[in-house]
Amino acid sequence: MNTIDLVTVATFGIAIVSGVMWLIVQDMRRKLPAARIHARMETAFDLAQRAKKADGKARRQHADLFKVERYESAWARWTAPKLARLRTVAGKRGLKIVVGVAFAAEMMAVVMLAFMPLPGFVATILPVALPVFAAMKTYSWLVNRFRQRFLDGFPDVIDLLVRAVRAGVPVTHVISTAADEVEEPLRQEFRLMGDALQVGLDLDEVLTTAARRIAVADFSFFCVCLKLQRETGGQLGETLENLAGIVRSRREIRQKTRALTGEARITTRILTVIPPLILLSMFLINRSYVMVLFETPTGTNILTYAVVSVVVGVALITKMSKLNTMR
Repeated sequence: MNTIDLVTVATFGIAIVSGVMWLIVQDMRRKLPAARIHARMETAFDLAQRAKKADGKARRQHADLFKVERYESAWARWTAPKLARLRTVAGKRGLKIVVGVAFAAEMMAVVMLAFMPLPGFVATILPVALPVFAAMKTYSWLVNRFRQRFLDGFPDVIDLLVRAVRAGVPVTHVISTAADEVEEPLRQEFRLMGDALQVGLDLDEVLTTAARRIAVADFSFFCVCLKLQRETGGQLGETLENLAGIVRSRREIRQKTRALTGEARITTRILTVIPPLILLSMFLINRSYVMVLFETPTGTNILTYAVVSVVVGVALITKMSKLNTMR
């Protein structure tokens, strides 16, 4: 067997192994809790049936406000939901914040390229990778901040709905008036829901759109409770009261998890700060000793490997100590 045959067989084998690994990874992703919850939410709200036109052409329900748009390109289909999500969690300032952080990261990359003797491959990818990484982390921080603020006041909103429903007030009217009694970001979201109900939209459609826009599991439970009570009947006040207890229990679990992982998070920050402090101290005490790392090829390689090792180690510790309790 000659070299061409060996390369062909090896390429075919690699393609088969890669395909099998891809299928395994996709199956594992579908079995994750977040994926299962998303599938149940899709089934509960029946989004596929609501997203079809009368002529059979599919259309997608926009996550922002209460309108339907169709995205023409693959880039628009990928960016539009994220931009809508960004407007939901941070308002009109969200895009400005992300762009500003990315621009600052780009300036930092330019300064690093100008004053630091970085290896060739690092200098090639740094101007692109650093702004993208900074924008992604800022986006995640904005989303997590919105979830935290939303969940802090959500049990009180449910208690308000329980008292109003037991007093005989229709739940649609309570949603319209609840915006005046709560803080942001709950005020904005319930105001949107109340405005949609006042212009004549159906409660199911309003709840479906709000659940997709807010994308918080506890609020999705609330929407499911309202939809089931509307279809099957029952004591809505008792159901919402039990839901408020569940939401508070989940909040306590999140707080307990944060307390238990506090030591690991503090350790991560200490390990991140120590190497730069030591390097700066040595630079001030014995400058010629430290400049070997920057002025010689061997020192540059050692410094690069050290930075990569620290970054990978900190990322692993952060991933292990950060438990996702927002599902």
